[in-house]
Amino acid sequence: MDSTHVSSHPPSPWGLPLWGHLLRHDRDPLGFVVECFRKHGDVVRLKLGGETTYLVSHPDHVRYFLTENANNYAKPPLVNDPFLGNGLFVSEGTYWRRQRRLVQPSFHRERLNGLLSGMAGLIDGMLKSWEERARAAQPLDIAEEMGILSLHMTTRALYSEVPDAPTTAAVRRMMHTFNARETLLARVLRLERLPLYRRKWADFFDTQRLMRRKAKEVVERRREGGPEDDIMAMLVAARDRDTGEAMTEKELRDEFMNLFSGNEGPGAALAWGWHLLSLHPEIADRLASESAAVLDGRAPTLEDLPRLRYATQVFEESLRLYPTAWKLVRVAGAADTLGKYPVAPGTVIMAISYIIHRHPEFWSSPEVFDPERFAPGAPARHKFAYVPFGGGQHICIANNLSLMFGALVLAMVSQRFRLRGIPGRRVDIHPGISLLPRGGLPMTLEPRR
Repeated sequence: MDSTHVSSHPPSPWGLPLWGHLLRHDRDPLGFVVECFRKHGDVVRLKLGGETTYLVSHPDHVRYFLTENANNYAKPPLVNDPFLGNGLFVSEGTYWRRQRRLVQPSFHRERLNGLLSGMAGLIDGMLKSWEERARAAQPLDIAEEMGILSLHMTTRALYSEVPDAPTTAAVRRMMHTFNARETLLARVLRLERLPLYRRKWADFFDTQRLMRRKAKEVVERRREGGPEDDIMAMLVAARDRDTGEAMTEKELRDEFMNLFSGNEGPGAALAWGWHLLSLHPEIADRLASESAAVLDGRAPTLEDLPRLRYATQVFEESLRLYPTAWKLVRVAGAADTLGKYPVAPGTVIMAISYIIHRHPEFWSSPEVFDPERFAPGAPARHKFAYVPFGGGQHICIANNLSLMFGALVLAMVSQRFRLRGIPGRRVDIHPGISLLPRGGLPMTLEPRR
């Protein structure tokens, strides 16, 4: 990135010898980087253990390392990860481009439209289960409810099944464990690989093996025939446009695990959406009015989706304030310049979408929940000031599926219930793999008349 003046290094907060900023970061990962941005600006130099990390927050810089010089900034090496294998989310280079070409058609909008009725059925089933709880005025953990619904949506779209209650509970425990370990110190020391911690993590590894067995089973069944309208069926049928080759069994299993691993994101965004709506009843009422006018008490159809515009805006604004994929991380391959600062090979580049989405130069009243930011005709914004699904060639492949699911849930729930927070209960952020409400999100249900 050309600059007329190159400084020696970006500003940096005070850190400890050897550990640098690692302990401060692990104590409060999100709060620490927000403080760094506020005190030191758009590029901040951090020492996280043995790594030099640049915290970058200006959309121009994000655009640069994600698009303009993306070839120099690779994803951190996670190839052949025990859970993800060498799938789309972790692979790079020629192999990644091949896999992206093969997987992408399964997520074209016209293909996703076929999943709508299944999604609506899952949402309707959840709403029926809520009716008794609403009559008894019993609080529900909405974060957990949305997490389960998002998991079921993922498996329904991926392989046409909804896991039973024990499997659902096991996967939810696995995701909680994933989020609990999401500290740099835990990853540096790799504590879960020690015998003592492996015993503690036995349930996690059992569930991991369960899902890999499910991946193998689904691939075998789709190769024999089976349903033809889910994502795995499309992947089995996909052929490389240059060679005509299909994916191998291992490649299909890896893509299954990669796509499955994204099951938590939409549910986390919806949980924050309900929290925000409980704080802004006038927005909740407008959402309910749109839902009543468009749906009139019935389930949505394909023709309804464009008319649920405000529901989509609410979901997009929820993702702005609480982006679930809140960290974009790359590693510099060769020496470079970012802004006015030199970048040495091996430097980690970290962008925090939570910060970018609240950058005061690009968002007016950035802390305010305002779905009108995403209304048709709203002022144009910097393309990389809003990156809830990442950006550049590695943008999340399931972004359209997530947006469709979010709008459907908000519309269908809001026409049946008003969700209210528990008075006096503080809602804090747990920055795990996703941004989650710490300790869950208990809310009460009030039927709409």
